[in-house]
Amino acid sequence: MSEATPETAMRESVYQGIRGSLICGRFAPGEKLLLRQLASEFEVSLTPVREALHRLIAEGVLTQEHSRSVRVPILSKARVLELRDIRLSLEGLAAERAAANATAADIKVLERLAGEVEAARRSGDIAKDTQKVAEFQVALYRASEMPVLVRHIEMLWLQTGPYIRLLHPDFIRMVQQVRAGWRYELCDALRERDGGKARKLIETDISEALTYLANLFDAAALINHA
Repeated sequence: MSEATPETAMRESVYQGIRGSLICGRFAPGEKLLLRQLASEFEVSLTPVREALHRLIAEGVLTQEHSRSVRVPILSKARVLELRDIRLSLEGLAAERAAANATAADIKVLERLAGEVEAARRSGDIAKDTQKVAEFQVALYRASEMPVLVRHIEMLWLQTGPYIRLLHPDFIRMVQQVRAGWRYELCDALRERDGGKARKLIETDISEALTYLANLFDAAALINHA
């Protein structure tokens, strides 16, 4: 197998960079992705950015309108609930397997990231909060040692990531009041090889968060028809 050329590596870096931004909620639902802005950010020409966006369109992550502009799709309530149910199954499995396979080093990383999530919330840094939440979840799932499963999970995150900031401030405040520190509990579950507890903790978080987001559609509908 031939080694990747610098150009190929650069194109992959741009693609992964945009993916990471979507997962972390940097782009809002319906937001237009600007070629020149992204090219400037990644310090590349327009071509690799255009190729990355076309790749994400082909994967169903982004949409392209008749005007040729590329946007983050706006999901329906039914689609959010569908993604919730799929994520519950896949991420619950990943957390359970992580409890069987996580190393001491994996758990140490997760505990550090859990602390960084809490620090971001105390300071009110929403961008850092969403970034660290995504890093925690990805690190957890990679500890499952199931790379195919992780790839499927990341594709689902690409669709729900743009909505994660809508959890602020009300949902996040509720979580901090009711079950703050659950990520540390999950780390303890991994340490104890308690797959059932790890699965339950991650499923609770996903279910509550995506159900909350789905219910926002009802609230918006009521406002629009008032």
